[in-house]
Amino acid sequence: MRWIMGVDGGGTKTVACAADLSGKVLGRVEQGAANYHVLGLANFTKRMSELIAALAQTAQVDPAELVVMSLGLAGVDRVGDRQKILAALRDLMLPCDFVVNNDACVALAAGAGAGAAGIVLIAGTGSIAYGINSRGEVTRAGGLGHILGDEGSGYDIGRQALVRSLKAAERRDKPTVLLDRAMVRLKVTDIAGLISQIYNPAMTKDKVAALAEIVAEARLDGDVVADEIIQEAGVALTGLVQSVLERGGFTASPVLVCLYGGVLRNIPAVRQTIASILGSEVELVSSDQEPVMGALKIGHAMISRLER
Repeated sequence: MRWIMGVDGGGTKTVACAADLSGKVLGRVEQGAANYHVLGLANFTKRMSELIAALAQTAQVDPAELVVMSLGLAGVDRVGDRQKILAALRDLMLPCDFVVNNDACVALAAGAGAGAAGIVLIAGTGSIAYGINSRGEVTRAGGLGHILGDEGSGYDIGRQALVRSLKAAERRDKPTVLLDRAMVRLKVTDIAGLISQIYNPAMTKDKVAALAEIVAEARLDGDVVADEIIQEAGVALTGLVQSVLERGGFTASPVLVCLYGGVLRNIPAVRQTIASILGSEVELVSSDQEPVMGALKIGHAMISRLER
């Protein structure tokens, strides 16, 4: 049976699904990150090989009958990135066509449909706003990684929790419960232990991003600093959307904005801030479909074009 493989590869996890040519999903597997900037190309290729093997077993499909592999990958933002990924995928010696997009592109396709106009805002470990107008023109804001950007992301929220709570310990910021809660979460007993753990190479971005949960909890408990961090995250994410709106050449009103990622899914206050600032200019939608479904939609659209 001929089949399609969709991949949503983020900075924390990778989801892959198999579907037949009618669109019926046959199986789903999940593994670790697939950002080649973090893994390196050799490990990225290995991750793809492992995904294919796992998916073939789960969905009971034959890799030799794979028709299209459609990928949405974090860190694949420019022509050079795509060229490197395509070269790595060809090393797998698969009898299929490849389509490689940024992970934001497949999230938009999942929420709005392949080729549909709109914006996707993702705030998970990182953050990005990515828009496609009715002419197929792409505009993006953010997505620059934790050193140059990722405003409003889980990493940004977690980092701000650490920075501001340590300042508070030195009486350079407002009192907050965040330091105590961060130490409990990270299983350390003092500030020295906290600092050592933060600078340990094993303290990855996703572990810092996980601290966003304690910020959301502290805000609900009335912590002023936590409230400020969450509000600032909402404003920063709104700025990403506004940038795409202003530069993107959208003709329809309101513009569809699909929301994805743990920050937007799990912290209502962030969504509320975005909605209150943008107002009727946009239609905010929290899609029920996983981004990997967008990769499958793009794969099916590619087959339709090839068969014309």
